[in-house]
Amino acid sequence: MEFVVPRDRPLSDLLSSASSADLEVLAALITDNGKGRIALDSSIKTLILKRLAQGNLQSIADVFETEIRAFGSNSIANLFRSEGVEYSELVADVAKKLDGKPAEARDIFALEDIVIQQAARKYLEKDVPIEALSGAALTAYIGQIVSTLIAAAGTAAGFAATGGAAGIASAIGGRLVTLVAAPLAVGAAGATLIQATAPAFRITVPAVLQVAKIRRIQFEADLAAYKENLRACL
Repeated sequence: MEFVVPRDRPLSDLLSSASSADLEVLAALITDNGKGRIALDSSIKTLILKRLAQGNLQSIADVFETEIRAFGSNSIANLFRSEGVEYSELVADVAKKLDGKPAEARDIFALEDIVIQQAARKYLEKDVPIEALSGAALTAYIGQIVSTLIAAAGTAAGFAATGGAAGIASAIGGRLVTLVAAPLAVGAAGATLIQATAPAFRITVPAVLQVAKIRRIQFEADLAAYKENLRACL
């Protein structure tokens, strides 16, 4: 199926036009809220924090892409790879980690859809109407899961401080009920949430969800601009 607006923007291109607020989430994730990570070069951490202070994270979209892909190669199986994986491979890997079937996807957008749907099924009740959400409700929903995963999965201590899986589930539920969408019940997510906090996946799961959120915001903006241009031609 052909689309009149792009759904498959390259990652650096997508991030270069993202909002500062959305890029700040990625900056916090990659730098562990400015504390740094063993897998993160100190000069990269300094650069990200400098551009964060300047309010110009869009200028280092290529750095975000490189670091996200590098974390994607940092699983046990890929520990000794010299460079990061392709973003499409990373998204497929996350989808499989969440028990999705990435082979069914046609493009990056569809791959990310699988990740979003699987995250909903893993972290919330199975009957959550994720397919019924769109626009602002969907992106707000994704954002709440990302912020909760970042807050709770940064360290083992952070995971324990939330009360383990039950604590994270409670935190997600408490925030999601404020959305304009239908109430979303929270289910037991123990084993899956522990997996999401594992090295590499505790970065890549929320990173892919955050990029998916940014992509959908951009897609909606591009679609609105396309419709406006059509109206101007009438």
